Amino acid sequence: MLLVLPWLTAGKLGKKTLLRFLPTIVFSDLVIALISELSQKLKWWKVRNPLFPKLATDVSFVFGPFTIINFWIFKLTFKRFWLYVLLNIFADYLFAYPLTTIAEKLRIYKMGRMSRKQLFLLSLAVALLNYLYQSLFVEPLRRNQKT
Repeated sequence: MLLVLPWLTAGKLGKKTLLRFLPTIVFSDLVIALISELSQKLKWWKVRNPLFPKLATDVSFVFGPFTIINFWIFKLTFKRFWLYVLLNIFADYLFAYPLTTIAEKLRIYKMGRMSRKQLFLLSLAVALLNYLYQSLFVEPLRRNQKT
């Protein structure tokens, strides 16, 4: 459900949005997957009963709600940097505090050596990296293709 349900909103994003932000979302998913794999070695958190047991990455989360939320945030805020930052602060706070508490109670994952504050700051750093990637790499390529 975690992997599939968020994708039910993808049709509302529109084809142009999906194509415009897809490179950044793929980049972001890879960054999160790498961080997740690193988290296993550094014992930042542990995912219980992952979809693919040999991976530390919770595939259902990364390619489900994380991916779709990223698309929506970019669609709603891109080119309005401060709105992008504020919306990400809100979303990352929700993820790091109440949603992580719920996930731990449901035994989905458990925080280890990383605090919730560190998780929040890491999530925010990834969001800023995503914005830079879209602004500095993807958008110039799109402009060059149009000319």
